[in-house]
Amino acid sequence: MKMKLFLLVIAITFIVGLGFFACNDPVSAPALNQLDKYYPLEVGSSITYDVDSINYHEIVPNDTSFWIVRETLIDTFYDANNNLNFVIERNQKKNDTDAWLLVNVWNVMMVDGQIQKIENNLRFIKLTTPLAENSTWKGNIYLGGLSDIPVDEACNNLSFYEDWDYAYALVDEPYSINGFEFKNSITVIQEGDSNLIWYDYAREVYGEGVGLIEKEFYHFYTQDLSCPTCPWTVRVECGYSVKMRLRDYTN
Repeated sequence: MKMKLFLLVIAITFIVGLGFFACNDPVSAPALNQLDKYYPLEVGSSITYDVDSINYHEIVPNDTSFWIVRETLIDTFYDANNNLNFVIERNQKKNDTDAWLLVNVWNVMMVDGQIQKIENNLRFIKLTTPLAENSTWKGNIYLGGLSDIPVDEACNNLSFYEDWDYAYALVDEPYSINGFEFKNSITVIQEGDSNLIWYDYAREVYGEGVGLIEKEFYHFYTQDLSCPTCPWTVRVECGYSVKMRLRDYTN
């Protein structure tokens, strides 16, 4: 009887030990697959950016602008699919002495191993699992009916967003920006159509514990084929570019 009891205790100890090591197995909780590492969602957190943009026009002169933009998570709600959404309030101003002006209300969610962000009613898959270099996905797959959305100039018809390829270029790499040092970051390359008359490209960098810390976006169009090897910034006739850089943040 004592021998049976002894064996039973040994068996239970072995099983519990297996459970303990399984729960603490680093493979079962891979850090690279934790989206909240690079896109933390918490009401009250905010990120402020310096934003430079250039609008290229076919007839009137091009115009440039600078804004200070702040994105703040102010609330949550559940959508029709019972997904938890975080409300993003976007404010901007021209300089530090101006008052903030509300310009947009967007939302973002973490669902099905993805970070999905809705900007002006357009849904983008910003990040996805696995977080591994060269992992690819169709980041604009939810976009539809873009040709019917009115724009000021024909070259900016939003159909250019269709069928973009997203890929992780760098994962868990250090990154420096505007005096901020990040031990870990990820870089996402977004590529659309590129040929002699179109150039669509974006790059986004996400810093650990903060979120988006830098963005470059280019949508260029030209009919001038006299110098196809010239830089796009020289021969672009219509389109726009946006550059965002981290200015400050609060968690």
